[in-house]
Amino acid sequence: MAELNQNFAEFPTEHAFRHKMAPDSRESLAHMLMMPEQGIAGFIYPAVLGSGAIKARACLFGPGLPAPVIEEVEGKIADDMGFDGLNFGPLSMSVREPYKRVDLAWAGDRIKFSGQFEATHPAYPFSMHPKGNPPYFGDNRTEQHGRLSADVEVDGKKFHHEGHLIRDHSWGPRIWGLNQHYKWIHATTGDSSIHFFEMQSFGRTELRGFLFRDGLMRHLAAVEYDFVYDDKMIQKTFSMKVTDTDNRVSHVDYIIFASIQVDLDPKTYINTAGATITFDGVPGMGWCEFSWNKDYFDFAKSFVTRFG
Repeated sequence: MAELNQNFAEFPTEHAFRHKMAPDSRESLAHMLMMPEQGIAGFIYPAVLGSGAIKARACLFGPGLPAPVIEEVEGKIADDMGFDGLNFGPLSMSVREPYKRVDLAWAGDRIKFSGQFEATHPAYPFSMHPKGNPPYFGDNRTEQHGRLSADVEVDGKKFHHEGHLIRDHSWGPRIWGLNQHYKWIHATTGDSSIHFFEMQSFGRTELRGFLFRDGLMRHLAAVEYDFVYDDKMIQKTFSMKVTDTDNRVSHVDYIIFASIQVDLDPKTYINTAGATITFDGVPGMGWCEFSWNKDYFDFAKSFVTRFG
């Protein structure tokens, strides 16, 4: 097994930008928005293939809106358009300083967003784990939390938001359906952060993730969790205990305030949710996403109130 690399600051900053890939490989950048004071969560999510084909989606949902608002555009971008200035339709994204600052904007018909992300910890690259990234889910990926300052408008309602943003960047192959189930979990107070990605495929469970606390980032060694479903088998609470490779332990409790089921792949449902959290007694924000094989989910949800 490869050596455990924990000097995350060594990760090459050029990976913050666009990669040259095979035509059918996929590079995506998920920006998860948590605005509980407005009753709104959401995401701005561009994905680019090695061929230059691009799809970008902005989605806002939650009890602060009558119904989810989704805007999506697709087309093709030039080979020389990088992530230091990605402009396509309503989307603008500029990496100002690799793994430190990003400008993000969406100028749609119903959603307007202009924000700045400032990282609060180093990027967590899956390649620094001894087992790397599961190869059917990319050559590599980074996860990072930061502070967000943004002006938002949805269907004419305008507000300013100061909070947190979760930013995910992956590149390489992406075969969604090979995960029979995954949990993609984030928690941050600004000073402390946790991420874990637990994937179940080919009869194996893979765990990647980190604890950042007291200025130190370490890989996770173990996670324990519990949760409660609603009658549609959407997660409504979540709690976890994580242990890192230095045997540090942290606990987080979630209260989910906004959730939605999104359909990005013919074989997969993604039940994704924004949450308020308590992280070792400190309030913060989190994200709680479960992915399911559609056939299993459609069968199991009819039993969830009885057995789930």
